[in-house]
Amino acid sequence: MVKVTLELDESWALTSFVVNRMLDEITIPKGDRAKIRRWKTKEMRTNGDEMKALHEKLNDDLERLWNVRQRSDIRKPDYR
Repeated sequence: MVKVTLELDESWALTSFVVNRMLDEITIPKGDRAKIRRWKTKEMRTNGDEMKALHEKLNDDLERLWNVRQRSDIRKPDYR
């Protein structure tokens, strides 16, 4: 059985990637863009409580999705 668990740094990197990608693809005023970047820099630090909470949530969701997927594979009939 495979278990995927993100480290805190990996959770931050994933969050940073998503936020940066979002900022690249949407059109919003520069002031709002700056607020989002400040939020990411100040509140979503790797040692901050908000990032630790997000990190736990990401790992919990990955585990839940893995369990759902595993149950789905067991129930799925094999037509091959």
